[in-house]
Amino acid sequence: MRWIVISALFVFILVAGVLFVLASMAQNIRLIGRSATPRKADTAIILGAYTKGFQPSIPLLARLRAGIQLYREGVVRYIIVSGGKGENETVTESSSMKRFLVLNGVDPAWIVEEQFSSDTWENLLNSQEVMKRYRFNNAVIVTSDYHLPRAIAVARQLEMDVTGFAAWSSQGEFRYAVREVIAWLAYWRNGQLSVLRALRK
Repeated sequence: MRWIVISALFVFILVAGVLFVLASMAQNIRLIGRSATPRKADTAIILGAYTKGFQPSIPLLARLRAGIQLYREGVVRYIIVSGGKGENETVTESSSMKRFLVLNGVDPAWIVEEQFSSDTWENLLNSQEVMKRYRFNNAVIVTSDYHLPRAIAVARQLEMDVTGFAAWSSQGEFRYAVREVIAWLAYWRNGQLSVLRALRK
């Protein structure tokens, strides 16, 4: 009986320790994202997130408002909205994003849709192709604070000239920040750089 209690206590301490480390890393990622400073660029790239029909989710709304801020302040002229249609979505994320931007005063002539991507790597790869087509030299990546560090890391592996601008996440989104820590681990474990090299051959 004593060993059962000791084992249970050990498991509890171990789990609590892992959760504490994950929470600390998640908060650190958010702070790093929030510290990013955008510089004037040809375009913003707003990365997609879940949309229920044409109603953007809370994270996507924050990203769109951040992009509008850059547009209104003259930091960027064009906006690339990047995101395809997920299995549980009825419209592409890019179409939902474009509609929101237009309804909030962004001239549709300055919005370019990238509607085929399904993850961060595809967001940046496909947006890079859009940039080449429009002869954009540099960009500001706009995404949630917890997502921005990894997005910038991907863009720089693609040799894109980028800075970042974070959409601040709410405490209710903290679980996404924790999930982002796990995404970072998968990012390095899967050797994304090797994948990129293979794509370039």
